[in-house]
Amino acid sequence: MHNDRMIIRRTMKTLLGIFTIVLGISVSTAFAQQGGGQQQTGNIQQPQPTATNVTDSLRIARAENEALTRILSSIESIDTARQNELIQWIITDRAVRSRVISALRKGGYRISPNSVAELTVTQKPPTPASEDMALLRVVIEQIGIYGEPNIRRVLGQDLYEKINGRTGYEYTLISTEPVQQKIQFVYMDASLFGGDIIFKSGFGFGMNVGNDYIGYPFWLPGTIGTYGLMRRGTTDFRLGLEWPLGQSGIAPFVVSQGLQIREHKLVGAMAFAAEVKQELGLINEQSGKLHFGLQFLDAFTPSITSFPAFANDDRFKTGTTGKSATTGAPDSLFYLAFSTHAYVSYRLPDQTMKGAYVQVGGGMHSIQPVTVGVAPFPANQPRNTDLAFWDRKNYFDPFLKLGYVHSSESGDEYGVSVQYSNELLTDAWVKLFPWLQIEMKYATVIGRDPEKWEWKDYVMVSPKLTLNF
Repeated sequence: MHNDRMIIRRTMKTLLGIFTIVLGISVSTAFAQQGGGQQQTGNIQQPQPTATNVTDSLRIARAENEALTRILSSIESIDTARQNELIQWIITDRAVRSRVISALRKGGYRISPNSVAELTVTQKPPTPASEDMALLRVVIEQIGIYGEPNIRRVLGQDLYEKINGRTGYEYTLISTEPVQQKIQFVYMDASLFGGDIIFKSGFGFGMNVGNDYIGYPFWLPGTIGTYGLMRRGTTDFRLGLEWPLGQSGIAPFVVSQGLQIREHKLVGAMAFAAEVKQELGLINEQSGKLHFGLQFLDAFTPSITSFPAFANDDRFKTGTTGKSATTGAPDSLFYLAFSTHAYVSYRLPDQTMKGAYVQVGGGMHSIQPVTVGVAPFPANQPRNTDLAFWDRKNYFDPFLKLGYVHSSESGDEYGVSVQYSNELLTDAWVKLFPWLQIEMKYATVIGRDPEKWEWKDYVMVSPKLTLNF
């Protein structure tokens, strides 16, 4: 920080020197032009120079001074990518606020003596190389003072030391801005649960495997989603299609002896899908943060060709002896026909429990039973492949999720969440390297028996790769 101050001071001296030279030249030129008259050489009249008065020179000088001020302000401003390392607080002590406002008014700043705007202070914390702490920014209303020398000059030595020491007056610590993830060209992450590709503009493409809102991770819904997405500022929006997995995942996937991934029981159907997450600026930063989330999925009517090949087995044929098709035959095909959920997410303030959040909402989902072949045609006729749709099974889901994400100066380190909607779903992840995480999801049915398309419990572990280049 000391080296930064030296660099800033040298830069300021250089710029001030340039400004003095330019101003001197401007004024000298003005007086020289005023003293000049009409010159003649013989009978030839020389062109008369344009006259510039003192008012014009002062106007030019003021414009140059304003440009120089903007340059110096940009030099002294705080890099928001490093702001998470700084300390910020709001001064609530009325006596100190009054002294600061008085100092600003004496310094020529336009501010009401009765202003009730928040007075925010940013401070550099001590480091192993230096135990000194310094004020880097003081902001109230539209007035911002940057840099330790400038703040000392405006506030005075005694008031500066009092504020910098954070003793003897009332204040409230506030959270700092998180580390900004600056995308140079493209950001990518990928795991067995899906992934995203986001360009510097904030637009990109996404892929999703599973439906966490109803507790069906990985390939349990029998579909894979592809999306176009926009992630800009506090908005995350994606829109796309879910596609059937076909033959993939209809049999257990053996990774090695003793380790296998259970198959999915839902056959999957093409569907329209959308999701939006939006921060709501309804409360102050020091009181936490509010987000709104909405998920929507609506399946198109499938055909026998969109189902896996095993859908032609006799056990799925309408009217097969021993089946009760009117109530959904015991071996009916099932797919997720509809799903929508909305929630409000509240992130607790840092003073209470930094990184903790709670989501509350609700929604519903529908499972559609299907058999192959329509009576009165014999079920064993190969061409009788029309689908018979039986009464849809609708489920209304309360939505509650509790989570915690631990962060450090280098970003998020690990996280865990517990959610209940249709099933109980737990999610845990840990960062091993800046480019590698390990994530595990565990879903289980509680308080009821599993449906025909569900497992009593399901666990899936996946690495997650992250690249930013």
